[in-house]
Amino acid sequence: MSVVKLSDKVSVSASDVQEAAGHLGIAVPETDLEAYRVLLSSLDDCAETIRAEDDYLPHLDLERFPRVNIHKPTQNDYNAWAYKVQIQSTAPEDMAGVLAGRTIAVKDNVNIAGVPSLLGTDVLSTPYVPKYDATIVTRMLQAGASIEGKSACENFSISPHSFTNAQANVLHPMAPGYSIGGSSSGSAALLCADKIDLAIGGDQGGSIRLPASFGGIVGFKPTWGLVPYTGIASLTALVDHTGPMTKNVLDNALLLTVLAGRDGLDDRQIDAPAHGAFDYYKDLLAFQGNPKESVKGMRIAILRESMQVEGLDPRVHDKIKHAASLFSTLGAEVTEVSIPMHKLGPIIWTVANRQGISEQALRAQNPVRFGVHDVEMNQELFTWTQEKFEKLQLHNPSATNSLLGGEYLKHQHPGMTDKAINLSRKLKDTYESVLKEQKIDLLIAPCTPTISIYGPDLHDSIMTKMNKAIGITQNTAPFNVSGHPALCLPIGMLGIIEREKDSHIKLPIGMQIVGGLWQEAKVLRAAYAWEKSYNWRDM
Repeated sequence: MSVVKLSDKVSVSASDVQEAAGHLGIAVPETDLEAYRVLLSSLDDCAETIRAEDDYLPHLDLERFPRVNIHKPTQNDYNAWAYKVQIQSTAPEDMAGVLAGRTIAVKDNVNIAGVPSLLGTDVLSTPYVPKYDATIVTRMLQAGASIEGKSACENFSISPHSFTNAQANVLHPMAPGYSIGGSSSGSAALLCADKIDLAIGGDQGGSIRLPASFGGIVGFKPTWGLVPYTGIASLTALVDHTGPMTKNVLDNALLLTVLAGRDGLDDRQIDAPAHGAFDYYKDLLAFQGNPKESVKGMRIAILRESMQVEGLDPRVHDKIKHAASLFSTLGAEVTEVSIPMHKLGPIIWTVANRQGISEQALRAQNPVRFGVHDVEMNQELFTWTQEKFEKLQLHNPSATNSLLGGEYLKHQHPGMTDKAINLSRKLKDTYESVLKEQKIDLLIAPCTPTISIYGPDLHDSIMTKMNKAIGITQNTAPFNVSGHPALCLPIGMLGIIEREKDSHIKLPIGMQIVGGLWQEAKVLRAAYAWEKSYNWRDM
């Protein structure tokens, strides 16, 4: 790599050179120090020139999309709001859009200009306040939506349960003290409690589908890259997904229609269709008169290995099997299929993403991604202190385990992250080949192995807290690394058996419907037929 020009002033000391070398585990020979002082000083000049330039962010139209009454709520609905704000378009063409009159909660890892992003944590010295809107925020406002605020999420979005938010645990509206699921916990709680019409979630290992299962709502993780991730805090680009969380399938299709398609900024979207290319909502409306027709003739297969995961409640097994069998009464063929590699999926997910979560999400070391970068947030996360680590560990040892695990994996098992990423392509290709070769339209799998569980105390041990999370993503994480669309649909209720005093309470359980890549319409059609034909609350 060439040097643009040498600096007029040597600004780098010999100790600066050796410090940089030390991070690489090497030392520069004394005889070469002066040369590197001069060469690195030119890099100082380049960095200062960039610092003086204005940042280049997506356009923000505050006249068209004004923000009103930004505030942190004092009276909270199940601790589900991170920040409140009122945003609605002033443009007549937007006010007549397909989301006109619909209220929306946006997960707190999604940028809304002028509204703090807490990210569920207390390790930031000051909350990050974005200067631009995420693409999906602009699209919803252009469709006429009324954004009511940012829904609370789990600490750095690294938890399958709702016990890690540093401001307050998000509560389950049907059973306070129990998990509503994570990391899109606030969105699920607001929908479950009927406080909002629609919501946005994020899903890197199941974080839309897990709270959908626990909360009795519909949560859809679309095909990787279908919905732009521009302006949303990342865990790792390999598994970043954002998508709709709703109270029913038709609303889910409507919101997905608004969100989906390329934005020209997100480099995850290389294979994605253009914005507006698909109308999932209109497709379902065609079946309103006879929803069974939407699934008639499909071949739907229960994924055998998903029914064998460790810790699966036998009652959940039976509920899923029964719910899947009901597709046959709707005109579909129901069968079973074996995909042994499914069991390897959670391990692939772990190794492929642990280093990325440690470096990209928690330490903002993300220099090779194209698109829009959040500079201030990345500067804040660059430096970790003992105080930050201990704050994070108190609320979310899953996150500190990821922080340490990424470093451990990188140094103790070099190259394994790369191999796991390669194997994620194999997993994707394996699912695709089975679907095509056996002429299967959709796969069925449990979403969570159990209904919601009771939460730990803040000062419980690390292992007590971690044991609550172990195994919950066995059937969700594989479809994150493979990129396949997966929807969680509520299909029944089960009584609490974890605590005898709560045995009178019944909580929801969800079924995953998984399609081939870019087959969102097919997934939604099956979910719509089932939802319209059966009342899950009575099952």
